[in-house]
Amino acid sequence: MKNILLSAGAMLIASVAFAQTPATVPATTPSAIAVPTPQVSPTLGATVGGNYSNINQKAVGSNALVEQQGTANASYIDQTGSDVGNKNNVYVKQWGNVQPSISGYQNHSEITQDGAGNDFTALQQGDTNMNFGSQVGLDNTVMVKQGANAAQQAQDNVALSDQDGKDNSAEIEQYYDNNMASITQRNDQVAGVGNQSYQLQTANPNQTAGHTAIGEQWGDDNKLVQMQDSGSPASGGANHAEAYQGDATAGAVNAFAQQLQSGDNNEAYSNQFGVNDESFQEQNGSANVAVARQNTLPTNGGDNLLEQYQEGTGNRASADQNGSNNQSFQEQYGTNNSAVLTQRQGQIAGNVALSIQEGMNHQSEINQKTSGNMATVDQTGHGQMSIVNQNFPAGNGTTAQAGAGYNSATVIQRDANVALTPQIQRANATRARF
Repeated sequence: MKNILLSAGAMLIASVAFAQTPATVPATTPSAIAVPTPQVSPTLGATVGGNYSNINQKAVGSNALVEQQGTANASYIDQTGSDVGNKNNVYVKQWGNVQPSISGYQNHSEITQDGAGNDFTALQQGDTNMNFGSQVGLDNTVMVKQGANAAQQAQDNVALSDQDGKDNSAEIEQYYDNNMASITQRNDQVAGVGNQSYQLQTANPNQTAGHTAIGEQWGDDNKLVQMQDSGSPASGGANHAEAYQGDATAGAVNAFAQQLQSGDNNEAYSNQFGVNDESFQEQNGSANVAVARQNTLPTNGGDNLLEQYQEGTGNRASADQNGSNNQSFQEQYGTNNSAVLTQRQGQIAGNVALSIQEGMNHQSEINQKTSGNMATVDQTGHGQMSIVNQNFPAGNGTTAQAGAGYNSATVIQRDANVALTPQIQRANATRARF
């Protein structure tokens, strides 16, 4: 009897500890990027550079080319009026070998385009550069590249892109460390359709602070990809990524979001609202956090797919899905990882949850409401913990929901040399570009 009491006590302690491990559910609004104060332009005190350029073009078929070499240069371009057959084009390059270890410094670029079929390309090399782009209309394209993949080429840069309309494409690439990028593709469900957002941030191995990437899209059929690479073997890390598609009042149908991170101490947050959405999160390293949420209200959403993959030590994955007929897959390898999944409002067409953990001392928790749900846990190794709650009530109550039942739960816990057929599901990391 004493052994039984000790075991129950140990389980209670483990349950309390496990309750503290889930990652924090993300906010429903993007974090604001703190933009540094721009360099005053023109800057007479610049050692090399300090140039100023302002181009204002009206009507269709305009072209603007700006190349500035040195430090503290400023370029302002405003183009108004175009159509798909008579596009406006902008190309801005700011660079310069001012010192042996610095190429360009404190350059500033602003580009505004209003119309259809516009495109602009901005290239900045060096540290503490800023680019601000704004496009209104259809079929617009943005390409911003800050730095090169070499030491001292692109640190503390800021790139902000804002597109209003549909069928727009934005791409921001940043190299080295501590860069910030934000892409916002706005408008409502009708106008903000078919946009594509791509953010790539890579780190040089100097162990400094990581990158920040914010992506926000409104409307249907949008695609968003965020890639933050700290190298292999992992160096640096501490990257932060946020993806938002729609909100509780304006759902995003057929949205696709993918977040890939390597290194340690990374954070990835994904919010999707609507039906037929897909979210993929993959992290390679240790002490990473992945949080994904699909829908916030029981009456919204459904038919969504969510996959989370983590490899390393001390990682945390948290998933929350509302609606019915959702699928969620969580996969973790290494040691001391934890995964928590909550699926709410499952109906007769219930939700599907799968948790795969391989290694040592993992923790898995699956919570499912209402009826017709399926939960599977497959753990390989030692010291694993699995908790499955089906028809779990709101809060800490003990009464199941009305109409609940007809759920199924399977838990497999085995040593590595036990021959059982494992569950197989790997986060889909194939759509790196569109």
